[in-house]
Amino acid sequence: MRVLASITIAVMLAAGAKGICAHEAPSGWEYPFACCSGADCARIDASAVRAGPPGFVVTIAPGRHPMWPRERRELLILEIPYEKSRLSPDGLWHLCINDAGELLCFFAPGGDS
Repeated sequence: MRVLASITIAVMLAAGAKGICAHEAPSGWEYPFACCSGADCARIDASAVRAGPPGFVVTIAPGRHPMWPRERRELLILEIPYEKSRLSPDGLWHLCINDAGELLCFFAPGGDS
C-alpha cells in the first residue's frame, strides 16, 4: 500500500511540475512562459496575417484559435506593430491572446517581414 501511495505522489508531483511550463507549439518548440498559460498560444494560418507600413494586421475568425471559440461570432482584428513581433522558431505564424482577445505575443516567420 505504501508503494502505491509513493508512486501516486510521484506521478502527481511530476504532473504538477510539467504544469508550470508553457505549452509547446505543434512543431515542438516551447512558447515562452510570459506568452501563455497553457492554452493562449496557437499556430495561425498565413492567410490571417497582412503586413502593412505600421505593422501586421491579424484577423482571427471564430473557432480559428483556442482562445477565440466559435461562440464569439465576430472577427478578432489585431494591429500589431513590427517591434512587438518575435521571431518564430519554426518559420510559421503563432498568436498568443487572452480570453478577451488581447495580444500577449505574436511570432512571425523571419521576424518582422
